[in-house]
Amino acid sequence: MQITLTEISKKFDQLINEDMPREAIAEWAKKRQEAEDDDLLEYDPPSEENKIWRAITYLMGVDLKDTDGSYLHSIENFIDFRKKMEI
Repeated sequence: MQITLTEISKKFDQLINEDMPREAIAEWAKKRQEAEDDDLLEYDPPSEENKIWRAITYLMGVDLKDTDGSYLHSIENFIDFRKKMEI
């Protein structure tokens, strides 16, 4: 399974614009994590492996909720992470 920096950027667009449910994005990221565990994930470009992997692990948690049922992360958190990672 190949993962590109462009795909990661699109997932952040969908997350920030609320075009896709957080749960679906977290599930998408989890499938990439499973592929990595099975040594089946290919990074494109290879030089961005660390950035892509860090973004995947972040996206796996975008659906986490606080004890009151509200989401743990805000849209601003997603924007800040994206800027910090330069995605």
